[in-house]
Amino acid sequence: MYIPSMKAIPYNSFSSFLKQRYGEKVWKVGIDAGFSCPNRDAHGKEGCLFCRNDSFNEMRFASNMSVAQQMQNGIELAQNRFGIQKYIAYFQTSTNTFAPVSQLCKIYNEALQFPNVVGLSISTRPDCLNPAVIDLIQELSTKVDVWVELGLQSIFDRTLESLNRGHTLSDYDNAVSELEKLNVRICTHTMIGLPGENQKDIRTTANYLAHQPIHEVKIHPLLILNGTPLAVQYQNRLIDSLPLDDYVTWVCDFIERLHPSFVIQRLTAEAPAEILLAPEWSLNKLIVINKIRQEFQRRGTKQGDLIGA
Repeated sequence: MYIPSMKAIPYNSFSSFLKQRYGEKVWKVGIDAGFSCPNRDAHGKEGCLFCRNDSFNEMRFASNMSVAQQMQNGIELAQNRFGIQKYIAYFQTSTNTFAPVSQLCKIYNEALQFPNVVGLSISTRPDCLNPAVIDLIQELSTKVDVWVELGLQSIFDRTLESLNRGHTLSDYDNAVSELEKLNVRICTHTMIGLPGENQKDIRTTANYLAHQPIHEVKIHPLLILNGTPLAVQYQNRLIDSLPLDDYVTWVCDFIERLHPSFVIQRLTAEAPAEILLAPEWSLNKLIVINKIRQEFQRRGTKQGDLIGA
């Protein structure tokens, strides 16, 4: 079990984990493989209220490129700008298991053909992992390290329903149960600042996840984007965005209650300024991360100190 020293920073960072695992820095190459989502396509569903697929900054100009071209571009960037020599192919945009298995196999292997690709990261939904996909993931895990990122967002079914997520906590539990049998790393996405959720809910979510057989967590603020149903609610003053100080407080509460072995892949998220309505503070990721670290220093706590509290 990987539990590093937290003297430098008060949580288990992804960059430190990768360096410890591979002996050097590793670059995640983001890929848009043109997938859609079962929550938008199937039976005329309209999708999650907050979703806008072009919100991924680095993905906006990639959708017309092949997977191989995106990998080549990402590798050249990592090499030329940062001198990085090892890579993870990161299928990031939309639901990256929403296709026939034969197509998934072809697309994933197109990314894995490059030298020094040590990992494959697949972002998906808890309700989009059928047995054939699970079998494919198991096969891939014999070739490279595999991450499966599950977009949970909230453990509360009332919240998931209000956001039109199209899945339940039970779907998430079932997905984790199946993935736990494989030699893969499970990363759970959660959002902080969802309408109707409060500080107590965030602590409850963390305590729930602390006892799950997962390995990593991504933490996102709720981003309200132009062109989404959530934006209409925001403009009509039916919902509000979380102030930065509250976000920092809630993130620290959350991390204090996670198991110390969990890797924190992400502390915040951003979207292009031209489509972001709120919160404006999310545009400066470095300020958010620094404030989180300062709050931990003020509290004198670290990840895992308050499990169960």
